[in-house]
Amino acid sequence: MIFLDKEKNKRDRLEEKTKVKIEKLIEKVDENPYDPQRYYALGCYLTELQSFEQAEELFKRALNVFEGQEDKQSLLHYGLGNVFYATGLFKEASVEFKMLNGSKYESDAMLMMAQTELSNGNYQRALAYALTAFEKGNNQTRLDSCIVLGDSFLALGCFDQACEYYDLYLKDRPNDKHAVFMRGVVETGLGKAPDAYFGRAKQLDKEYYSKMIERLDDISKVINKGKQGGKDDRTR
Repeated sequence: MIFLDKEKNKRDRLEEKTKVKIEKLIEKVDENPYDPQRYYALGCYLTELQSFEQAEELFKRALNVFEGQEDKQSLLHYGLGNVFYATGLFKEASVEFKMLNGSKYESDAMLMMAQTELSNGNYQRALAYALTAFEKGNNQTRLDSCIVLGDSFLALGCFDQACEYYDLYLKDRPNDKHAVFMRGVVETGLGKAPDAYFGRAKQLDKEYYSKMIERLDDISKVINKGKQGGKDDRTR
């Protein structure tokens, strides 16, 4: 009973903290309803809380506030695209991200487009967008592009290229469990022992490691399909 009371108190404190933060973000919007950054901050927090309908409604309302002001709308289109991406509405997300061509958010949008295409299994398209983000983005965007490039090249069976980008990513984030595990998959593809990477991934997160080991056959099927797809593209 004491344990349940503690858990309830913990949940209540978290809910209160969340409520207070939302109220403060709303107050900031009310203080200056002509600052797109304030809508964006509130929308991002709602998305983080998985309040997707509220976040979508907020961004759409904010886009109407800044109608005709492309420079201000671009940030809001990016935020709305992220909401759609988080809910798995990849087609709708792509529409929003494509609106950002030529804006200062273009490279970030390209990265999100890459992630969208990767989620849809369109690995060649994912590569094209991720390479653009890598070439045009700032240091953070370039780094985040590396994991998408690694995943895309791996899915296409291009192990050397996948190795290059995973290593770039791991140089900065050596404890990223996904990158570590997938680097082990690359070793397998290169005909080498993956033990060091798989062992490291297991150390970082046993549950994640077990889940990914169970999915190895599926990952291999994706890679084999990607190899064939890559060959088909080159023969067109």
